[in-house]
Amino acid sequence: MAVSFRGTCSTLTIFGNDATTQNLFVIENGIASRVNIIVRRLTFGADALVALASVMNVLKTSRATSVSGGVILEKPKFVGTQTSDPAVVFRAQANETAPITATAGDTLWTQFANRLHSAVEQQLLEDDSERIKTRNLLPFMEHGVGELTIRPGESVLVRVVAATAASNARNSMNYAVRCSWEEDEIATFAISGTVTLSGSPVSGAIVTVVEADDIDMTNAVLRQVITTGAGGT
Repeated sequence: MAVSFRGTCSTLTIFGNDATTQNLFVIENGIASRVNIIVRRLTFGADALVALASVMNVLKTSRATSVSGGVILEKPKFVGTQTSDPAVVFRAQANETAPITATAGDTLWTQFANRLHSAVEQQLLEDDSERIKTRNLLPFMEHGVGELTIRPGESVLVRVVAATAASNARNSMNYAVRCSWEEDEIATFAISGTVTLSGSPVSGAIVTVVEADDIDMTNAVLRQVITTGAGGT
């Protein structure tokens, strides 16, 4: 594996939305990406401000399509010299001003949020290997978190599913999602050659390099625009 970037990001505080479903967070690897995303850690925090009298919410992690909206999060780096692929995007809901739209696919993991029995309780998220499992949004394998791979053109969604809107009230439920990941470079190709016209090299010619899934140009991506120099190269 050729790791080109290691990073981490987190959402701001996200209020409940008085509804039974709410999209919180998306990891999106755009079709133009030249990396696979390896998710190393995906966790959440939930803060209940009042005692919950109805059924507890669950947080679901699933594959997703048709993603849009939300706000684009910054991608802080672990190593200062590394650069994240620009097609790797993290989205979060910015409350009612910027909701996330997405179609949830197969569910990867389901985790209960939290329940407050009285308004005087306090729940803290302790960051150790055992307690973190109660707030994990990915399954644990035998030796830790499984390596969830998100390939170009794929996305993963974290959403709230509540039995009733009262369980996800705007003024009593707050959420935050955190993610750490690595980017594994995909082997690429090189373009070389000479542009000629009637057998003579052409300088100043514009060469456009487009990559697609097939000869029908499905998911076409502009990779590079080359202007030939002296000698047509």
